[in-house]
Amino acid sequence: MSFVSLLIHLANVSYIIGSGFKKIILLRIFFVIGCSIEAIYLLLISPEDLWAGIMWAILIMIVNIIMIIIYIYEKGTFRLKEDEKFLFQTVFAKMNKVNFRKLLDSGSWVNFTRGDILIYENQSADFLMLLSQGTVEVMVGDRQVAVLYPGSFIGEMSFLTGGPTTATARAVSNIKVFTWKKTELVKLLSKNQELDKDLNSVFSSDLISKLVSKNTEVK
Repeated sequence: MSFVSLLIHLANVSYIIGSGFKKIILLRIFFVIGCSIEAIYLLLISPEDLWAGIMWAILIMIVNIIMIIIYIYEKGTFRLKEDEKFLFQTVFAKMNKVNFRKLLDSGSWVNFTRGDILIYENQSADFLMLLSQGTVEVMVGDRQVAVLYPGSFIGEMSFLTGGPTTATARAVSNIKVFTWKKTELVKLLSKNQELDKDLNSVFSSDLISKLVSKNTEVK
């Protein structure tokens, strides 16, 4: 096998390796490597006949380099306020920092006073909420079925299923929550598969935590 023939194999190996990574930044890095090797290969075998392929390889490489630079910049400027830091450390610790920032940018903070109803049972919920301060009781009919503490989601089942809420959530004390408008969050997740996967993983952990807490109370 000649050196020139080896190049095209190396390029495709880079594409395959990159496609196997879950993190988009690693995929982009290997695509840049693959495109650069492919461009060199095309230049060596027949630059006159394959100039279009060379230009496309270079263009794809440039786009990915730009996205890598943006990623590094966003990660380098990652700064959190105290409330945001609490959410990241307790709920989103396993999430990519850049994706967490996008999640923060898509929502806002809201304060409620004691006795306020956050969501009503059997109604559509326009917002997904994450409790940061205070406590919330969960009611089914007139019966309290759970108490939520900081780090718990409110309305996540309705968000996941698209159906009506299964319970009423009422503030037991003055509380602070981070909220996302459902339509805006769905739009964000549809454009970012990695973020969508990370958030579903967080939902699963939150649900397990609630089930364990409920079983402990029953015992």
